[in-house]
Formats: sequence, C-alpha cells, structure tokens
Amino acid sequence: MKKTYVLGAITGMGFGFPVTLLCMSLFGGYNVIVQEFLVWMVASALYGLLSVILFDRKNDLPQMAVLGLHFVGVTAITIAAALLNGYVSSFADVLPILIPTLVIYVVITGVCAFLNKKTEKQINKALDEK
Repeated sequence: MKKTYVLGAITGMGFGFPVTLLCMSLFGGYNVIVQEFLVWMVASALYGLLSVILFDRKNDLPQMAVLGLHFVGVTAITIAAALLNGYVSSFADVLPILIPTLVIYVVITGVCAFLNKKTEKQINKALDEK
C-alpha cells in the first residue's frame, strides 16, 4: 500500500517537474535558483545512470575497478555541476568540493556494502533452513 503511494508521488513529480519548468520559463519565473535545481536534478540522473551502467551484473570488471570508475565519474559530475552553478570559478577552487564528495561517497558505499552483507546473510540463512 505504501509502495503504491510512493510510486504515485514519484510519478507525479516526474510529470510535474518538466511541466513546472516549462511554465516557469514561459512566464518569466526561470531564475538562478531554478537553474541550480535543474543542474542538480540532471547531475542526480547522471549519478543514477552511471551506477546502473557500472554496477550491472554483466560487467566483468573487478569490484574495486568498478568502484574506482564510479568514484571518478561521480566526482566529474559533481565538479561539472559546481562549475555550472558558479560554486567555483576555476579548477583550483575544486578541492573544497572534493572533500565532501569523498566523505559522502565513502559513507554511501559503506552503507550499501553493509546492507548487501546483511541481505547475503539472510539469504544464506534461508537457504540453510531449507
């Protein structure tokens, strides 16, 4: 039941987001805040696309290589978004952005690894009981 509501909300946001941006552009409401939001929405979509491509089960690369490529891709997307939004004016200003990116990446990767191990243990336990 909750899943239906969540999917409905996400679907509504998926349709509402482009319509709202179009209306704001047509009626003169498009400003820097909308541009910043749009840049981060596109960056988020690229993060997701990169994850789907690199973490595909058909991928024959070693796990550490995949994580390395993923981190480089995420960092490049983050730097590009920062440049587009004017957070930095040159590549020399990028270091303060890379530190939080690295910390966030390590935390998210750690949580995902923990959840994968937990799921793996549950599956193994269920298989042992059969």
